[in-house]
Amino acid sequence: NNKLHDSIYPQKLTWWVMWSLVVTVWAGTFQYGYSLGSVNAAAIPIRTSIEEYHMHRYNTTLTEDQFNVIWVSIVASFPVGGLFGAALVNPLRKYDCVKSMSFLHATTIIGSILFIISKAINSFEVIIAGRLIFGMVSSAAGVGLLPMYVVEVSPRHLRGVFGSLISLFIAVGIFVANTLGLKQVLGNSNLWPLFLSLTCVPSIVFLLLCYFMPRSPRYLFIHFGNAERTERLLKKLRDTNDVSDEINDLKQELIEMNRTPPVSIWQVLSSAQLRRQLTAALVLTSAQQLTGMNGVQIYLNRLYQLSGIEEHIIPYCSIATSGMLVVATISVTFIADKKGRRFYFILGFVIESVSLLVLCITALNQHRAQWIPYIAIMCALCFIIGFAIGPGPITLTCIAESFPQRSRSPALTIASFSLWFSFTLIVVVWSYIQEAIGGYAYLVFSFLALLAALYVYFSVPETKNRSFIEIERSYQQL
Repeated sequence: NNKLHDSIYPQKLTWWVMWSLVVTVWAGTFQYGYSLGSVNAAAIPIRTSIEEYHMHRYNTTLTEDQFNVIWVSIVASFPVGGLFGAALVNPLRKYDCVKSMSFLHATTIIGSILFIISKAINSFEVIIAGRLIFGMVSSAAGVGLLPMYVVEVSPRHLRGVFGSLISLFIAVGIFVANTLGLKQVLGNSNLWPLFLSLTCVPSIVFLLLCYFMPRSPRYLFIHFGNAERTERLLKKLRDTNDVSDEINDLKQELIEMNRTPPVSIWQVLSSAQLRRQLTAALVLTSAQQLTGMNGVQIYLNRLYQLSGIEEHIIPYCSIATSGMLVVATISVTFIADKKGRRFYFILGFVIESVSLLVLCITALNQHRAQWIPYIAIMCALCFIIGFAIGPGPITLTCIAESFPQRSRSPALTIASFSLWFSFTLIVVVWSYIQEAIGGYAYLVFSFLALLAALYVYFSVPETKNRSFIEIERSYQQL
């Protein structure tokens, strides 16, 4: 019994595992958050430069419709790059996670160079190219490979904590971007290329330290069958001589794999045995995006502008909002394993739903009183807290826990496609929906969040502190 064994022989967290996972998670997810926040924080100086580019090329003034097309292209290039990155997850998973992530992080240097030269060569196209690269890396390394590495290296009882770090560093990236994006810092017409290029800093740190990071015990055992080396690695990772529980889990999983050959993406899509897990993965990743979180972050300044907040304090409202996201995510990190995954999923989606409903009401009545626009700030903060509690930190960890080794990689590839497609969709349609139906747009997302909470309640089993085989059986019993 895994729970009984863990209570008698608790899996220890060593410094080696801790710093390796912290650096890996930071490198894989900080740039995701920074890329979200940077286009919001530097929107005004980037717009000015785009207008100058257009005048330099065509000697005409850029119309509002033309700018909207260019801006949506810049914003959407990040999740479109994420779709390409999702396609790389399955091929790269055949190799060691650390080596694959190192290759991906090295490409971010090219993206930063493109950002730096964009102003000098008067080209917004290279901004799009740079964001495509960072989207690809954030998807393949941060969303695809990273959750698998966290689940396979971290102690079982701390998976939720390290899974929460994924959301935490995304939040930190958004906060840092909004802070550095102030006009007095880097968010001005002269320094915004440098501001965008700083996205690659975590990748450079990862490249300097990756040689010293542990390899995945599961990868070593499953792909090479080296039980002796795997046992030595686990003893070093857990700082204990008794790793029989994990070795037995790996042996049992290998037996299950040998009964059936490795599966492809198509086999996962068509497998009746995995249908419930796959449906849950698609619903959870879509719900995480379609409830509007990334739309709120990317268009946060615009949201406050439409809510009637005074122009000169909007950047500071954005900093406060992203700061609250950091605080909420830190709080969740410490309580991540106090309750089950299902509890935090349901609570988070319900908070999101209620916050969006109230935001809809305030948006429709903002002119009735001077204090109503400030209710919108509180709603945005509550919405972000809901995201930080559930859908943000838990989604990828829960999905990685739900699939056995033989099908985890193709399943996460499918889930990544779902996540990044939904991300692209929400980024493209968010502003148009707001313009078309105004405050009622929040009502649509509120309803989607409520549906997501109901789905988790009825169709997603608990995955906390359970082996992959136990979770798989729970899905079959639903």
